[in-house]
Amino acid sequence: MGASVGVGGLIVGISMLVVFSMAYQSITMQIDSGLERIENADDPIPTFTLDDAELWEGAVVDISITGAGAGYTDGTFAASSGTGGLQGTFTTNSGSITSMVITSHGNYSSAPTLQLTCNVACTPTSTATFTVTLGNVIYANLTNTGSVTVPHDDMWLFVDGNNATTFSSVYTSSISSENWYSGETVELVWWNASVSGDQRLSLTAGPLSVSTVLG
Repeated sequence: MGASVGVGGLIVGISMLVVFSMAYQSITMQIDSGLERIENADDPIPTFTLDDAELWEGAVVDISITGAGAGYTDGTFAASSGTGGLQGTFTTNSGSITSMVITSHGNYSSAPTLQLTCNVACTPTSTATFTVTLGNVIYANLTNTGSVTVPHDDMWLFVDGNNATTFSSVYTSSISSENWYSGETVELVWWNASVSGDQRLSLTAGPLSVSTVLG
C-alpha cells in the first residue's frame, strides 16, 4: 500500500514539474517577444522628402557612332539648333571619333542633329555620322530628413506604382557611397524609366513611402 502511494506521489510530482517547465518556457517566450517589440519601437524609422521631380520624355538617352569620321580632335557636342539642352563630350583616336559621353540629355520632340566642336582647331576630312535615340529621363532631388542612414539597396523606386526598381540600380553616387546619410540631398537621373498613366514617382524606404507627380 505504501509503495503504491509513493509511486503515485512521484508521478504527480513529475507531472507538476512538466507543467512548471512548460509554463516557464511560455513566460520566457512572452518576455523575449515583449522585449523585442520594445527594442523595435525604440528604433527610429527613415524620413525623407521628394523635393522635386521632372520627366523629360524626349531626352537623348543614346548616341551611336555610325561613321567615325576623320580629322577630328577631342571636343564637345550639342544640338545644331533649338534650345533642348543637349550637351556632351567626344574623344578621338587618330582623328576618328571613338566615344560620345552625354553630360546633359536635353528634351526634344524629335532626334536632334549634332554639332561638334573640337577643343583644338580641326578640319575633318570625313564627316562623322551618328544615330540619336530619344527616351525617358526622370530628374529628381531627394533629401534624407531623418536620423537614419539608409542603404541604397534598401530604397525602392516606383513609377505609377509599377516596376519596382532598387535605387542603387539607377543611381550612381558622386562620392562612391552606398548609403543615404542624414541631411543628405541626392540628385537622381533615371534613364529610360518606364512611364505611363498618371506619371507619379514614389520612393519607399523601410515603412515609409513618399510620392509626387512628375512635372
